[in-house]
Amino acid sequence: MRRVLLHLGLHKTGTTAAQSFLFENRSLIWPHHALVLPYRTRKTGLSEAATRYSVYGTPGALSDFRDQMRHFLNSLEFGQKRGLILSEENFSGLRPSRNVAVGYEAAPELASCLVGLIRDRFAGEEVHITLYYSLRQRGSWLRSLWAHDLQRTRLIQDFEAYRARLEPVPSPQIAAEAVRDRLPSVSVRTEWLEDLQGLRHGLGNAFAEFLNLPRDTAAELVGPTRSNPRLPEDVLQQMLEMNRSSLDDAALIDQKAALVQSVQNDLIGTK
Repeated sequence: MRRVLLHLGLHKTGTTAAQSFLFENRSLIWPHHALVLPYRTRKTGLSEAATRYSVYGTPGALSDFRDQMRHFLNSLEFGQKRGLILSEENFSGLRPSRNVAVGYEAAPELASCLVGLIRDRFAGEEVHITLYYSLRQRGSWLRSLWAHDLQRTRLIQDFEAYRARLEPVPSPQIAAEAVRDRLPSVSVRTEWLEDLQGLRHGLGNAFAEFLNLPRDTAAELVGPTRSNPRLPEDVLQQMLEMNRSSLDDAALIDQKAALVQSVQNDLIGTK
């Protein structure tokens, strides 16, 4: 039986650490599963095709994503037994803070499209598909989105104004439930970021369980080496002030990068 795990986000729920776990353990994964991570989905334009559908919602945009994804799946070598592990949060749509009017409305249809394509790819074979969504409590999730946008864009809203603007956007939990309702015949697994952080493999725990490796091999799994650590509140306020300043875009990018680097140096005790 082919086993497939589709980790479809959601944004700001520990996906960087989860994907780091998969990358760090790729040599243990590849003999059993083809591994698809964002560097491939984004390089090939699949991520952009998914987010484009989430923005426009047209049949043509969905057809474009379907055609590109079918071609990509056909290019992968599965042999006689290998399954698939895929992790790409943009396959649930554009980050909600960039698409407030829609949020994750496209996530169920994108998930359904992926499931159909995988069943087609393994037509005539027994295949078990699990959709996996990491979740986060709404307040913490919104705060993380705000911090991300402060760092990556010229956001000038404070957190209270930002939270009010995103009030119409459903929580990650509601988004995952909508997918479960859309695909009742598929296993949909959810895990809370807050619960995963204390486990041995952290944000990689769900993948370690899915792999179900022999004990000796499982002991070789290593935890994620990359994550997006939470920036201190005073640093976020400095970024907000920078965004509101008259700095040109190039200078703003440089100053925010220097600020983040300084924080990281402090965390590891370097100058």
